[in-house]
Amino acid sequence: MLNFFEISGYGNPQAILFQNWVDRQKCPACGSQMSQKSPENAKVWVGSSGTKWKDILTNIDGLLFHERVVEVITAEGLEGFRAHPIEIEKIESKKMSTQHVPQYYFIEIKGKIDVDLDEIDEQGGSVCPLCFTRNPSKDSLYRWSPKRLLPMIETWDGSDFLKVRNLASAHKYCSKRFVDLASRNKWTNFKFGQSIPGVGLWEKAPEKGLSYLDADWFEKLSIRVKANNPDLFDK
Repeated sequence: MLNFFEISGYGNPQAILFQNWVDRQKCPACGSQMSQKSPENAKVWVGSSGTKWKDILTNIDGLLFHERVVEVITAEGLEGFRAHPIEIEKIESKKMSTQHVPQYYFIEIKGKIDVDLDEIDEQGGSVCPLCFTRNPSKDSLYRWSPKRLLPMIETWDGSDFLKVRNLASAHKYCSKRFVDLASRNKWTNFKFGQSIPGVGLWEKAPEKGLSYLDADWFEKLSIRVKANNPDLFDK
């Protein structure tokens, strides 16, 4: 749990990502909707609330990295991604529209890892063996969100950017190596943690939160993760 982190953006500027559908069909095993979008020729609209161009643009559909982040992760040899240049088609923020517009990249995640399916719900349910869509029981306390996502280190392909292979999920993950780079380079607007490893990290930590810019962020996070998951560490 201390090797992998959920990754997203938070705060302003907010952005909307537009991608083209390349495949839309239903799973022949369970009937769930199976769909794929293409990162090629993606476009972005930036909202009105931002004032500066940050290292990641906040949106719900993908990772949009500033060119300086892509330059570092490429030079450092991080693996498991492909960076696609995106066009910023519309800028609603008056302040940002007068500034130099940097190049942003859509980060297509190529790496994979499995999670322990026995840990996602202790109250039954199933996961489709073909499309990996989760079907929780109607009475489960974890119907809308898994109890815990526990990565299985033996299934990790070694990548620094990952998606879960055996459970349908929109979440994206990174290795500790990337969080270390975000801390060292003081990158803005990233958010790490939550479902993996169970504790959140922000650039500017909220009340009772943690900041990845703190030099001792990993030590602080380790204490909280172990406190929240004692059964995994008291063996």
